Amino acid sequence: MTDTELLEKVKAGLGLSGEHTDSTILPKVLATKGYIINGGVSLEQVETDLGIVCLTVGVNDLWNLTSGEVKFSPAFDIIMCQLKAVSMP
Repeated sequence: MTDTELLEKVKAGLGLSGEHTDSTILPKVLATKGYIINGGVSLEQVETDLGIVCLTVGVNDLWNLTSGEVKFSPAFDIIMCQLKAVSMP
């Protein structure tokens, strides 16, 4: 799945349409995707329905940051752990 396709799925999950938010959302999609993959989740799992939910929650977390604070929500952490467990050989 391309990054553009992931962006569209995340935007749909956030209830966004059009292209006016793409330049704001795409970097957050890429950062969250990288974090998930570097955390041990396979690309195959990132592209599943649950993976898209995880990306969407993570993007929402990054979108709603307080100045000087970077953290993912407990919901994101739980979903990522589920994805990681499935990714393990």
